[in-house]
Amino acid sequence: MNNMKDYHFGTVEGILREKAVKLHHQRYYEVGYFKENDVDPYEECATYFVAQSVKSKEIVGVTRLIYEELHELPTMKNFNIYDIENLKLSKLDKNKVAEVSAFTKMKKHDVGLAIIKTVLNYSLDQEMTHWICCIDERVYNYMHRIFKFPFEVIGEPQVYLGSKSIPCLLNLSQCLIQLKEKRRPLYDYFVSSTENSKEVVK
Repeated sequence: MNNMKDYHFGTVEGILREKAVKLHHQRYYEVGYFKENDVDPYEECATYFVAQSVKSKEIVGVTRLIYEELHELPTMKNFNIYDIENLKLSKLDKNKVAEVSAFTKMKKHDVGLAIIKTVLNYSLDQEMTHWICCIDERVYNYMHRIFKFPFEVIGEPQVYLGSKSIPCLLNLSQCLIQLKEKRRPLYDYFVSSTENSKEVVK
């Protein structure tokens, strides 16, 4: 496992944001999720989070939160959402819901959990309550089995961006409660302060 002191984590703007977008496109193209000239309509309405190597200043991991009207979010537009879930979602405060997407990292950089921690703490600081996401079926099963994340399935699984994916909703407070009960070390990690978060170097 990499030493987390070897990385900075946080949101990015300007040139670093461009590099984050480039890494997302590059990695998704490499695994067949994107075609060479695909246009991503959600870049302008998203906040990007990265892991940056302290030594090389290279962006080695990325994810983002997409802010849009609920039914304009990619998962809501591209999956068949159950009627009862649509009704539940319509009752949420739209300013406290965002979609997590574009999660990827470069090989040999074990920064995935630290990026999730960074986005989670940012979301809680912004008083967000829920994440919407679509998760590869294998990743969904792994997250449930290993981390006990309480993802709520909100629609029909289907092939999306090259793999069978499941549309989900994550209640952030419920997630922390469940982690505290069932995966205490992970809970302690997520809620602990991180000296090198929010310190991405320009």
